[in-house]
Amino acid sequence: MKRSVMFVLALLIAIPLFGRGARHTGKSVAKMSPKKLPVKHEPAYINTFGADHRFGPITHHSGNSGRDSEWSAALLDSSLNGYGPYNPTPNPLSYALDEGYLAVYRQFQGLNATAGYIGASQSEDGEEWFTEQTLNTRYPTGEEEPSLPTATGTPQGRYPSAGFAPGGNPTAIWNEYTNSDHGGGTYGGYPLYTYDSQGIGEFSTWVNPFHLNNGCNTTPCDPMDLWNGNSWVNSGGGADPRLTSIYNAWSNTPADYFFISSNFHANGYFILNNAYIIASDGETTPNGDPLWYDFGNYTSRPDFHINPDGIGYMGQISYSYYSDTDEPKLHTFFYKKTEDYGETWTQDEGFEGSGYNYINDETMIRLTDSLFQLFTDSPEDYPNQLWYPDAVCDSVDESTGDTIEIACGDSIFYSNVDGPCFLTPGLFMYYDFDIRTDPDGGLHVSTVAVPMLCPDSIGGCEDSDGDGLADTLYTEGRFGSGGHYYFYNPDPMDQPNNWRLSLLNDLSDTYYADWGVSDIPHINSGSYPPMYYFYPQLALSGEEDSQVMWYAGYEGSAFTWSEDTMFYYPQDIDIYMAKSTDLGATWTDLENVTNTPGGIYPDKSLEVGIHMGSNGTDDEVAVFFQMPDFYTETYPPSTGYEDFMNRVYVGIYSNDAQGEGGNVGTDYEDLNPMRFTLQQNYPNPFNPVTQIKYDMDKAGDVVLDLFNIRGAKVRTLLSERREAGSHQYTFDGSELASGVYFYSMTANGINQTRKLVLMK
Repeated sequence: MKRSVMFVLALLIAIPLFGRGARHTGKSVAKMSPKKLPVKHEPAYINTFGADHRFGPITHHSGNSGRDSEWSAALLDSSLNGYGPYNPTPNPLSYALDEGYLAVYRQFQGLNATAGYIGASQSEDGEEWFTEQTLNTRYPTGEEEPSLPTATGTPQGRYPSAGFAPGGNPTAIWNEYTNSDHGGGTYGGYPLYTYDSQGIGEFSTWVNPFHLNNGCNTTPCDPMDLWNGNSWVNSGGGADPRLTSIYNAWSNTPADYFFISSNFHANGYFILNNAYIIASDGETTPNGDPLWYDFGNYTSRPDFHINPDGIGYMGQISYSYYSDTDEPKLHTFFYKKTEDYGETWTQDEGFEGSGYNYINDETMIRLTDSLFQLFTDSPEDYPNQLWYPDAVCDSVDESTGDTIEIACGDSIFYSNVDGPCFLTPGLFMYYDFDIRTDPDGGLHVSTVAVPMLCPDSIGGCEDSDGDGLADTLYTEGRFGSGGHYYFYNPDPMDQPNNWRLSLLNDLSDTYYADWGVSDIPHINSGSYPPMYYFYPQLALSGEEDSQVMWYAGYEGSAFTWSEDTMFYYPQDIDIYMAKSTDLGATWTDLENVTNTPGGIYPDKSLEVGIHMGSNGTDDEVAVFFQMPDFYTETYPPSTGYEDFMNRVYVGIYSNDAQGEGGNVGTDYEDLNPMRFTLQQNYPNPFNPVTQIKYDMDKAGDVVLDLFNIRGAKVRTLLSERREAGSHQYTFDGSELASGVYFYSMTANGINQTRKLVLMK
């Protein structure tokens, strides 16, 4: 068992939290370090239903709107079950700027037909959609339904993705579950793609599928058994569109992950490079040691994203092999970089010469401490987040009526731990995350993560080895500050410590709920907590010079507590979204965009399995999602709502809000500030690089000076004339000692001073 972190779903016996509602009790005790989920095996099966089977009601989304936003959704089709998009790996929705949308999914063809048909829908405006049936009834090796080399002779498509970019053709990408003598290995994973030769629009001509894996030109395939593809098509920088994919080799133990990319495109057809191993659970360092802890059981599958210029990142979340004793001790994010569409990646550098860089413990401690201190210093502004023990809240003296300050820090008690546990720096990152590479090569990551607690009563909050981490750590996501976190680094290879962190979405209610005993369980809910399931999604605007980003997540939105059973039952699931206009520095308030009623089982309206489009515009983005029909159980006995027929939707979220500091594209220079303002540096504390932003209402001379804590001037950082507008100065403190400093700026006769903390 991983010794440095203990995962706790514990019996809560008391939580004195000032100014908050009472917390519920009744959780069973379990201590473990959470391993990654196994790959889900969905058998090839045929269902039989009577001709008079009653389907459940269809949900119509009426176009909810907020102050700056609108939402509408179109019902495209249905799927026999919900297994296609239940995890974040595939990319079933793609958008080509100024051309249209493409959705690819597993398609319903009748209650007693196979679940493995691949269908596609396309739209020029996101409102009117045109659907094409059964794209996979013939294989490149010549076999056709009903004599395909599968267990049933019928198509067995799995995990479809959509690829569509300006200058290209709508492309469907998936893998087939074939016989082992065809695809190889245990499950015969057989990756294919096809394209619409007519291009986007009402009329389609989808060609017969092609191999995505060159090793399948002769069968069985080599490499064999490729499954669960993560596939993209981008514009190739205005030249030929590029197709890139990562597939896991299911039969390989430890698991290997293969990268496939194209080197030529013509009229929808790709010439592909041979597949090669980009990542492996069994990877070793140059000295022969394993790279990952416990044979990859704590290592996520890789995710990647490459921008149109060929720059991109591949990332994994893991413990290192050395994590019990050496840095990094935290479960953290490792990443490699490519500059040629994935033909090569960084190697022989970074962590143990593996080519990976990573978010180190010191950086994670600095980032989380800064964020948690923000929550603690402003408890009235962040009432739902966890606070350090030194938090102070306003209260009223009952005898005098005076406002007084009292201690209100969080103390959390577990049945198997003596004394209280307290919030401490650090995060545990789970295994589902989404990454994007912006046009400037910056890396954006949104991941599921929960904060850490330490048990003070047994000395667990001490740091005896001086590594900055408490000696004993528990992960805790149920009582605030557990959810979707967002990391950003503008240059993560050359400035590996220059990360920014924010909490995008608190899912602590969703994490607290008892999904496995409710009437809407999700698969694996009986064995794994919901941290494994409700994953985040990011998208960038595809417009030139844009700084717009989009976030989406689905989560529990209504709950009931039972005093009889001591369970917290989820009642509904909805989609929540937000927008940033400054590359993630600030975000609009989260908005429940679907907000459909939970209803009484089986009449429930749940939006699940969401996937953002490959990109959006500055004003809108599309979201693929499914809704289970609980009247139609297609994989009995069901263990989750994926085992029912699911209806397939695409929603369009429009938001023209301009957030704080949110200047978009070419409008940037036209939106001048109303006064001179020196902003707080970010991040703070920092090591060794931070950003100092300032706004000027008119042109003038600017002087920026740095002082030490005694008030002695250290140096002049900037002395130049600046035009009106918003500006940024990058301060590198690598030559300075750790400590507290002050930076002071004078512009047009106005002086402002702020404090910064350098922590090496």
